[in-house]
Amino acid sequence: MSEITGYEPQDQPRTHVTLRLIAQDPAVKGDDKRILTARVKVPWSRMEDGPRGARLHVVDFDTATGEYLKHPGIADDDVFADADDDELLDDKAFHAQHVYATAARTLATFESALGRRLSWGFEGHHLYLVPHAFAEANAFYSDDDHALLFGYVPASTPGRRPVYTCLSHDVVVHETTHAVLDGLRHRFLEPSLPDQAAFHEGFADIVALLSVFSMRPVVEQALGRADKDGRIHRDRVQPDRLRRGVLTGVAEQIGRTLTQGRGALRASALKPPPADWTELRLYDEPHRRGEVLVAVVLDVLIDIWWTRLQALFSRPGSKAKDVTVDRTRAAEEGVKAASQLLTMLIRGLDYLPPVEFEFEDLLDAVLLADAEVVPDDDLGYRDLLATRFEAAGIHRPERDADVLEAELMPRYLGINYASLRSDRDEVFRFLWQNAPRLGISTRFYTVVESVLPTQRIGPDGLIVPESVATYVQMADMTAGEFARESELPLPDGIDHDTPVQVFGGGTLVFDQFGRLKLHVYKRIDDWRRQVRRLSYLDETGRRDTKGGLGFSEGRSRGQAFAALHSTDLSSGEAW
Repeated sequence: MSEITGYEPQDQPRTHVTLRLIAQDPAVKGDDKRILTARVKVPWSRMEDGPRGARLHVVDFDTATGEYLKHPGIADDDVFADADDDELLDDKAFHAQHVYATAARTLATFESALGRRLSWGFEGHHLYLVPHAFAEANAFYSDDDHALLFGYVPASTPGRRPVYTCLSHDVVVHETTHAVLDGLRHRFLEPSLPDQAAFHEGFADIVALLSVFSMRPVVEQALGRADKDGRIHRDRVQPDRLRRGVLTGVAEQIGRTLTQGRGALRASALKPPPADWTELRLYDEPHRRGEVLVAVVLDVLIDIWWTRLQALFSRPGSKAKDVTVDRTRAAEEGVKAASQLLTMLIRGLDYLPPVEFEFEDLLDAVLLADAEVVPDDDLGYRDLLATRFEAAGIHRPERDADVLEAELMPRYLGINYASLRSDRDEVFRFLWQNAPRLGISTRFYTVVESVLPTQRIGPDGLIVPESVATYVQMADMTAGEFARESELPLPDGIDHDTPVQVFGGGTLVFDQFGRLKLHVYKRIDDWRRQVRRLSYLDETGRRDTKGGLGFSEGRSRGQAFAALHSTDLSSGEAW
């Protein structure tokens, strides 16, 4: 007699567990003067000790002390649901749960918006989370180690506690976003124009900010104390007050935690970048340049939140100066605004080119992706986004009408439609057959790097199936050969014998029938862009160990974020 094991009829399938997390970081207190926490849904996974799930593995090893701790897997019932502040701060099992749950929740946010499971940017299925990695005020994603490494500042005097970056919700989300972006656009760590490194930093800060605002207790606390009826005056939710009070308060704390006051979030919340930021060398630095993106998103968040609040102001017989709003309802509208904006931004990632990112590409990608899922922009969110980007001097790229027309009429003779949804060789065959129509020069090395099916769900519940493929082109040459090929003068300071590497590439979006609907690309033979790139790399000293330009920045990919995030937090008074 055969035996069947596994699912039993009485089993109730699990989709998530509810866990208590520190809502921002331990310095932020609630109305009760205790650490502000929130109970959130975290995707369920079969657990092993570590904790260790299907995609994340906590490895609690401290390189400074040699201590190794193996914690129990996360239980179905949260063992820290009623823990006091001392236990949250001191129990390293909670630290492990906190970093695991926050990273899992962040990954799930990306996967929900993009409509598919995501891969890491390295070979392997587990991203290691090391909550007490070293005695240093830093935290970073390491491609080489397949890990997020969180440092801590040892207690400076008896009676004080160490400062653990793993207990900051913002830091964990920020670093997890770096790991997710590396899997989505692995070549965004290649040396390029300044927007590319700034995007990694700015977008990670944006996700951290909007993730914090997706938890209602944080927003309620930021809005200030309510009266005995739970209401606050409408002045507290005026756009200027939201920026100067709510957003600035949250962003200051995140920026202080991330970079001791030098992070993109804090600076952009207090003072948006000047109109001539593109001409200032100061904004070549990735964090500072990332402020531009963060400032735009902060403005859009306020715009959307203010739009959603209007329904709360209409109370018959009330004068405007006397109108109050329910604090919980006002916070809920902020949560919804943040969640909608974050979903819009993440959806756009699939529509980015795989190399040579510029800020205008993000605006274009977000508007294109959102229009596919939400054709009718009844609330005007896309208009708000475009207006704010344009006010910052970031405009959608112009497209050649002839190229667009060719893109809409590719040839499919000999092409297997079904294979276009998953087969890199079939997509390359499609590229080869349609290269002249797609504006692709086949003189250069070309490789299809990924083909990923996706299913996005719109607000009306309709599913939009797509397949997203990316290809990259590259060429190695000397600067002299580059000058002859481009027929443009080399930037001052670059010798003709200097080795250089140039990139191009694009993203192809197919519908469920295998028909091409979009081609977003950066031509490898856009020589003027290539000259700008080489000039920037040379002026900022971004050469490899052999003096080449465009190959690497003289260090391993795994150390890119360690160097970028290295800073001194030891003087902070946060905890």
